Amino acid sequence: MNASIFSLTNPEIYVVTAAYEGQRGGQVATWVTLAAIIPEQLRVIVIISPRNFTYRLMQQSGAFVLNLLAEGQQDWLPLFGLQSMHEVNKFSDIPAQTTESGIPILPETCGWALCETLQTFDLGDRVVFLADVVAQEVTGARQPLRRIEATAALSPEINAQLVAKRLLDIEADRKLRQENPRP
Repeated sequence: MNASIFSLTNPEIYVVTAAYEGQRGGQVATWVTLAAIIPEQLRVIVIISPRNFTYRLMQQSGAFVLNLLAEGQQDWLPLFGLQSMHEVNKFSDIPAQTTESGIPILPETCGWALCETLQTFDLGDRVVFLADVVAQEVTGARQPLRRIEATAALSPEINAQLVAKRLLDIEADRKLRQENPRP
């Protein structure tokens, strides 16, 4: 992959979970950032692929939970980054709590935020969700899991799978962008 200034960052890792009509999903978010700083009226921007099962649940329900992974939770990256809910129940071995609407909240993370979608923006290859944070909880004194530390703690085999998946996603995104160019 080409080096860029963005490869110099070390972002936190979030798993986005969603539910709709009894179906649940979860995936590693492409990007998450604050979109407002008013403490009692936080907004976030979440960017994910429209090709994923979780995306459909987010679209249908209009809500999702951001789970900020904690140091030591890198073993969840293959589950939420490589596997599809079409193939495996990602929550079968995770004692997740749920929101009133059934959205999974992952245990022992740094915390979570329940978000309600205000607007979406189709970028052709990714979709941006602008959402209000309507509830949140910070759990304990855990430190966020960051990309560099997470990949350093994973086996070479898992890292190779994650790199291969990213390369496949890049090619699929190129096709999506060609089919759906945006101004």
